[in-house]
Amino acid sequence: MGVDIKMKGKKVKSEGISVDLTGISDLLGLMKESWSGLYLHSANVANLTLRICTFLRLNQVEQKNVIAGAFFHDVGKMFVRREIVEKPGMLTDEEWAELKEHPRRGASIVAERGEDNSLVEMIRYHHERWDGKGYEGLKGQQIPLYARVIALADALDAMTSRRPYRQPFVMYEALEELYRCAGFQFDPELVSALTEEPFWQITTYRDPGRLEEQINEEKKWLAQLVDSYTLSHPVVYAQSQWLDRLLVIFCKFKGYAAGRG
Repeated sequence: MGVDIKMKGKKVKSEGISVDLTGISDLLGLMKESWSGLYLHSANVANLTLRICTFLRLNQVEQKNVIAGAFFHDVGKMFVRREIVEKPGMLTDEEWAELKEHPRRGASIVAERGEDNSLVEMIRYHHERWDGKGYEGLKGQQIPLYARVIALADALDAMTSRRPYRQPFVMYEALEELYRCAGFQFDPELVSALTEEPFWQITTYRDPGRLEEQINEEKKWLAQLVDSYTLSHPVVYAQSQWLDRLLVIFCKFKGYAAGRG
């Protein structure tokens, strides 16, 4: 996984990625049927992860593996009591201990099906922290790079989505939190590199002119995904939902401006 983050940052078109999930596709189907919210979260994380993979200029084989990791990062939650995951209040120590087992459970399930060890590691270590205070205590470069990528995508989608215990962050608030946690929770070099892209810049979501430019870029990204996948693919759906979110924010900007006029 020798990707030099400092050498990346040149925007390139994503290649068509047909992720081979033959051995574990039934798990994705089960997730879709039994827990649509978890399925959509996984699709959102896969979409954000694909953005990062494209930014880092990973080759097609690497992208396939990382996107698979993003889709299945939370598969272990299907084997945690739903009332714990969706509990609106504080978790008890026992409930928290059960929830923290989901990366290990997911990794074990995927490993038992004979999947690649790098995929297993992405699932197992996506809740590790740069400072070593994550679920299993891995620190800094000990954490596999692609697990660090998925952790970032996972956190961004979690913050910008409604949860039983809180309202969603607006995008610039979520990015502020990502930057604040760089070097503690997240890989600081990865976060720093991503800030070269307007998608990851706070001002993009606070300035209506820049937001309008970003919306046009999001439409292009959606078109690329449609070319690479099918209209019914979960990543395409995730991107269309993300575009809708930005359009709502932009309309609020326009409405505020009209009200002041």
